[in-house]
Amino acid sequence: MIYRSLMFTPGTQKEKMLKSVNSKADALIWDLEDAVHMDEKPHAQVVINEALEELAEKPKKPIFLRVNQYDTVWYSDDVQLARHENVAGVMLPKAETAEQVAETWKLMGESGEIIVLIETAVGLKNLEEIFESPHVTGVAFGAIDFAVDLDLTLTETGLEALYARSRIVMYAKAAGISGIYDTVFPDVHNAESLKKRATLTRAAGFNGQLAIHPIQIDTIHEVYSPSQSSIDWAVKVLHRSENEEKGAGVFMLDGKMIDRPVIEKAKQIYNSARRYQLVAE
Repeated sequence: MIYRSLMFTPGTQKEKMLKSVNSKADALIWDLEDAVHMDEKPHAQVVINEALEELAEKPKKPIFLRVNQYDTVWYSDDVQLARHENVAGVMLPKAETAEQVAETWKLMGESGEIIVLIETAVGLKNLEEIFESPHVTGVAFGAIDFAVDLDLTLTETGLEALYARSRIVMYAKAAGISGIYDTVFPDVHNAESLKKRATLTRAAGFNGQLAIHPIQIDTIHEVYSPSQSSIDWAVKVLHRSENEEKGAGVFMLDGKMIDRPVIEKAKQIYNSARRYQLVAE
């Protein structure tokens, strides 16, 4: 699956987790890791299980659990929570090896999605190995921890992490992984800067973003959804290629050359619009 937005909610706040099910986010991440103090980790497991049990019906939005890091004392119990029928999968933080993914899959009961969170130099280096696992359905970039690991200074432009982002996109695409998600934007009330950053990462190949507050969702969806003008263009290209120009290797449309790569791009845009219900079936 591809999600435009995946919103974090602390695993100790049951009311907020239950409320998040009705948010605009495409997917939810109930957090057992960074949003929970070490002394509260076991309590968060209990609270999340209670929240999952209190859901009146299976949620329409997929719920992921961001578990604690592999080899921590909480990791195993966290991952086993994902066996609950209302959980879609696990977000694995600081993923660094294929063995970590394999162990996570086993503890999940060999069912569900795994989104690996790349936050270290080792994880970035081992992307090809990590993505060899058929159980990885998505990848997210964790810029804040990554910056700490590499002693980077995060800036508004994001240039300091350009190589990391490009490497993630390239290896994910090569492995056939469709969900590629950018890091959280911590300045919650700065919608203008969020839009600038999201626009850059969307252009670089990411197709969604992690969020930490509902107020960010509209901006994220605006950027990661195809615009109406691009949808109109795609429909026009596909109609011409499948009707008036059927069988033609290349043709002109509004003074511009249309060939196979352009038609494929139009298909991508149209399929994205359908995925987010922006066009009629």
